[in-house]
Amino acid sequence: MMKNKFLLIASIFFTSYGFTSPNIVIILADDLGWNDVSYHGSEINTPNIDKLISSGVELDRFYVQPTCSPTRAELMTGKSAMRLGITRPISKNQKLGLGLEEKILPQYLKELNYSTYLLGKWHLGSYIPDYFPTRRGFDYFYGYLTGGIGYWDHIHGGGHDWQRNEVGLREDGYVTQLIKNDTLKIIDNHDFTNPIFLNVNFGAPHIPNEAPEESVLKFSYIENETRRIHAAMVHEMDNAIGEIIAALEKENVLKNTIVMFASDNGGLTPDVKLNPSFLSIPKKIGVCDTKNRFGIKIFQWICENYSGGSSNKPLPEGKMSVSEGGIRVPAVIWWPGKFEYSKSENFITMMDVLPTILDLINYKNEIEVDGVSRVSSLNDSNNSESSKYVVTNIINDKYAVIEMPYKLITSADGDQLYNILDDPSENLNIASENQEIVLELKNTLTQWQFGENRSLPISAVFKDPDLFGGEEDRIPWIEKAFENAESK
Repeated sequence: MMKNKFLLIASIFFTSYGFTSPNIVIILADDLGWNDVSYHGSEINTPNIDKLISSGVELDRFYVQPTCSPTRAELMTGKSAMRLGITRPISKNQKLGLGLEEKILPQYLKELNYSTYLLGKWHLGSYIPDYFPTRRGFDYFYGYLTGGIGYWDHIHGGGHDWQRNEVGLREDGYVTQLIKNDTLKIIDNHDFTNPIFLNVNFGAPHIPNEAPEESVLKFSYIENETRRIHAAMVHEMDNAIGEIIAALEKENVLKNTIVMFASDNGGLTPDVKLNPSFLSIPKKIGVCDTKNRFGIKIFQWICENYSGGSSNKPLPEGKMSVSEGGIRVPAVIWWPGKFEYSKSENFITMMDVLPTILDLINYKNEIEVDGVSRVSSLNDSNNSESSKYVVTNIINDKYAVIEMPYKLITSADGDQLYNILDDPSENLNIASENQEIVLELKNTLTQWQFGENRSLPISAVFKDPDLFGGEEDRIPWIEKAFENAESK
């Protein structure tokens, strides 16, 4: 009933004001922690994100996968990362990306005459050009294909990774600012008699920890250097978000624009060596000759190269972990004139975003997804629709099953059950006295759909690690993709 009421209001709005279907802007941060935004009490000031929160629907229980590619795959398809076989970040040498048979969000939107743009990070496959976003529904792509690049040198794992529409680019500039500037040009040049889909995937604040010096100086009050640089990276992204919203306002289209902002997973913290997911990596890697190649043992190398400046407090752990700090992230959906401020405590996941967006724009065709539309949850912050969600850590030896208010973490070390409504810090394991709930959630995991695992073994990834920035010692990744296609 609530859903039908909303769609009726939306239909009247479009007709009365002569607007086309609403514009859609999805902005993703990369590794933004729970305590990296000022509306959660962080020492990092994020006024533009806070402004979206203050007049939109704050998604207080928004859940994602604990790493990049699985979350992005869920966003694009509305399907579970497990069904898609994308259970860890896609490596630069990985042959299989997001299945080419999967229909993704821009392809749905093209049916309604949307112009579709992707700016920033892709990370859903690039071994051959068939996986490129411009082959999968995006009219335009400006950014990088892999999991992360140096903010100034645009290097990933020894290869240059910066392009526009399948043509490699060599240009100076800080990545966050380049993405922002190109987005502003698109908004300025677009004919808004046709709707636009802007997917702006910032690299920030993913490692490497790099930011303009003038931004770092704004956070001199932060003692820890890594955290200080991290804060500057968040600041640059927040400024960019503000400028994008201002550009839409200048075009007088904000009232016909749905904006969603979220992080793709929890933040990467400085105490990486305390993260159990990291502690398990050396055991899974086995023989990996980092001592001869890098001069140090694998565990030390991981700690030195995968240490971030994020904070997820009071949530435990962070990126790559199935604990709350890895999978519960800042998020908001904002539509001026349609949604007033509310803080939604409803359980919503990334695989719900596609069906929700399609519902909001009154898409009529049948869709095959695992997520569900949460339009009624956006209109009613007390709506308590039930759903289940399964996540896995980076090495796939630990799973979490969530059905509010409970979360079961299962691994070889035993079962952990938490009431995450009452205990978001996961301090009290209540598994022993709630075996019926444990068995029920284990049954959910058993019945969950798992597709073909498309990931490289973690040992293969670390034999040629995905480094972010640094020396360029191989051909650009876009050239490598075309080379791979020719050699098939």
